[in-house]
Amino acid sequence: MAETGDSGTLPLAPTRWLAECEREVLHLSGAIQPHGVLLVADGGGRLCHVSDNVGALLGGAAGDWLGQTLPDELGSLSAVLPAAPGSRLVREAAFAGEAGWLDAVLTRAKTDAVLVELTLNVAAMKPSAVTPPSAGQPADEEELALQRQALIEYVMALTGFQRVMYYQFRDDGDGEVINEARLSEVYGSYLGHRFPASDIPQIARLLYLKNRWRLIPDATAEPVPLVGEGLVDLTFADLRSVSPVHRVYLANMGVRASLSFPVIVGGQLDALIAAHHSKARRPSLGQLERIAFEVQRHACSAGSLRAARRIRLIDGLARRFEKLREVLLRHGPLVAALGELCPWLMQEFDADGAMILRGDVIATSGECFEPAALAVFDQWFCERQRDLVWMGDSLSRQVPLYPHSGIAGVLAIRIHHSEGCPMRLYLCRHEFVEEVSWGGNPQKPVEYHDGLLGIGPRRSFEKWVEKRLGYSRSWNNEARLLAMKLRELLQKETGYWPAGH
Repeated sequence: MAETGDSGTLPLAPTRWLAECEREVLHLSGAIQPHGVLLVADGGGRLCHVSDNVGALLGGAAGDWLGQTLPDELGSLSAVLPAAPGSRLVREAAFAGEAGWLDAVLTRAKTDAVLVELTLNVAAMKPSAVTPPSAGQPADEEELALQRQALIEYVMALTGFQRVMYYQFRDDGDGEVINEARLSEVYGSYLGHRFPASDIPQIARLLYLKNRWRLIPDATAEPVPLVGEGLVDLTFADLRSVSPVHRVYLANMGVRASLSFPVIVGGQLDALIAAHHSKARRPSLGQLERIAFEVQRHACSAGSLRAARRIRLIDGLARRFEKLREVLLRHGPLVAALGELCPWLMQEFDADGAMILRGDVIATSGECFEPAALAVFDQWFCERQRDLVWMGDSLSRQVPLYPHSGIAGVLAIRIHHSEGCPMRLYLCRHEFVEEVSWGGNPQKPVEYHDGLLGIGPRRSFEKWVEKRLGYSRSWNNEARLLAMKLRELLQKETGYWPAGH
């Protein structure tokens, strides 16, 4: 879906390949895409690096530009560029170059340098020809879904890309296409398909937090090297060259042009709006700016709805846990309240079973760990897990030596007491067999081939249905918040568990 790392030149095992992807310094590629020109001015205003294709837009040889000052039009813009890294100035038709009017994007690098990206101004659809989507505050998730669909349809109409997807990141790191717009000639749908977390390594996700968009007009185009001494940090450069593995990835999807916009909510990468086209295609700078503005508005709406839901949840916690206080007050010691407490916990956390342990006292209700499974998990949680609240949905994969068990997932809470032995609360979920539609086999993220890369991403993105075994229903962030509140309350009620138990 989005940019991956470079695997190097030797065949690598899949796990090692993924590690190489994460280590690749995409921002230090030393090259740009050929649809534009990059000038880098140092703190004194002198050009210390230029792309080797500078003559195509500005004339002259790359070496002749080194040490020169920026053209007057660009120099005046550079002088008013804020000093904070990542600060931007965008100007359409900033000045006339050798091949016509040039658009300019000036960005302050992490150092005091200024990155000047120049592209040929292209004719664009008039803004009034496509109506921006409504970005009012959604009342609920259903209304937010309608806004997502309207947004991706706006992107498709404005840019002419054949397929646009809303790619939502999940808590487990995978991604899922939850909205899609596509032209009638586009084969197949990715709607409802998941993609493994390895498709978008963390190194690429971090760059999305710093870039308004990522445009690849032609994934088959060869990169253009930068001329100058040393490496340039291209973190904030949209012209940054494309990872070789990502070029193969797009080719395997039948995609030549790609465009992505990050949806950032609460400072975190929440989703991507990803657009694909089977032929080379470059939207205008003005179109990109308008879409980025609409995506930002949408992110604000999504964040506001999420914040409102969280506030309602927090406000309701006191009422939800009043039942627990009543149980404790009615029974006195906590050990006497366990019979009534466990069923309540199962209901509140949508669990299939509940266990409370301390010393030789164990209270259970519903479907719980078998003795062998309890012994392994309890030792692991108490001795090797530092988190006081931990959630897992595939214990056979997450806990070493976990035996065959009917319990596949657990939400575990540990409460320390002055008497030494901690109390443990285990909310259990049995196995839940789920069919997941993937965009290609997630167990084969890479494939060997005979190209220069030695190894490349998987070739097939056809629907691949996985019957997930050994997993429970997933725990969500609401469950974690409830668990933390429950732990806080029980920690205060340590007096309800008499000494000696």
